[in-house]
Amino acid sequence: MDRVLPGRVKEEWPPSPEEEDLAPRPMEGLHETGPPPFLTKTFDLVADPATDGVVSWGRAGNSFVVWDPHAFAAVLLPRFFKHNNFASFVRQLNTYGFRKIDPDRWGILK
Repeated sequence: MDRVLPGRVKEEWPPSPEEEDLAPRPMEGLHETGPPPFLTKTFDLVADPATDGVVSWGRAGNSFVVWDPHAFAAVLLPRFFKHNNFASFVRQLNTYGFRKIDPDRWGILK
């Protein structure tokens, strides 16, 4: 006879078919990955109507415009990211395939 100490549970392995049906399972979608945090934060920053004076969507909705790069860097970047460097933000955008639409203007990115 197996001896079970108080506070300990004797487990049989492998579990019976009935116990297998009751075993906890990972939640569906738990291991699915979403967009990278940088893109999510950027979307939230641009989509916020309170920031429209500094950054907003372009006319067609497939680009965004940074109207005031200085306010963007000083006020908005530190709120969403761990820095306030506009050039670093643009470099990060470039790694995700964003490009300037108007090469003569700093703030229009697609």
